[in-house]
Amino acid sequence: MNQTENFYVQKRNYWLRFLHSLLDNKQVEREVLWKYFAPERIPEIKLKVQQQFEELLPQVPDFGRKTIDRFSFEMMKTVQSLAFYRVLTAEGIPLRTFGQIVFEIAEVGYRSPSPIAKLVMRARCYSPYFHRKMKRFLEEQKRSAGPEETQVDFVEGDGKNLLFGYNYTNCSAVYFLKKLDASEIHPYLCLCDYPMMRGLNIGFNREQNIAIGGSMCAVRVYRDYPTPRGWPPEEVPEYKNYRFGE
Repeated sequence: MNQTENFYVQKRNYWLRFLHSLLDNKQVEREVLWKYFAPERIPEIKLKVQQQFEELLPQVPDFGRKTIDRFSFEMMKTVQSLAFYRVLTAEGIPLRTFGQIVFEIAEVGYRSPSPIAKLVMRARCYSPYFHRKMKRFLEEQKRSAGPEETQVDFVEGDGKNLLFGYNYTNCSAVYFLKKLDASEIHPYLCLCDYPMMRGLNIGFNREQNIAIGGSMCAVRVYRDYPTPRGWPPEEVPEYKNYRFGE
């Protein structure tokens, strides 16, 4: 495919701003990056991450996508993480330490939004209108999805504690990372969903996970549920039978 035809390349400037919203987060820099790197080296590392990110963009399958949606954001989070992984591996950082760095970045990053922004995001989780809209979007997307494209079924809430759920029956990130020989990072990336939901003070549970051999990713969102922190991974229920690589 010609690079100019690729959706992610066409939106390069948008996705670079998305990347730098993370790279230029001062809290992330002070609370995470300074723990692992000398401060004077961080600008160089950021530049290398951006270079890797831009190299990866043409390799991301766009599945004919024309507009930015939740799946494109999910894919770009994966691409960001892979760019970090390539840079940190070149720095001699072990896989487990990479996973911890990415997790800590997620913890700080999802703590950063303003209280108003968090309130808006939290309100969507409780909104029947949002639920109906998301259900329609997922149904429409699934009808045209290809064999390597993410496919998700919406799970209705119970009107009590369960707000809603998602059953991911296919995940494009699995295929993308496999093609680039980076499947080993995927279990660590999925752990970042826990600080995201804890940051919103929303109950979150995932009973199965495709990245660690599950038949689907069974995500459930609750009004009241003690969402695990997510680290160390061995203490997360969904990973109890999974052996992490070092």
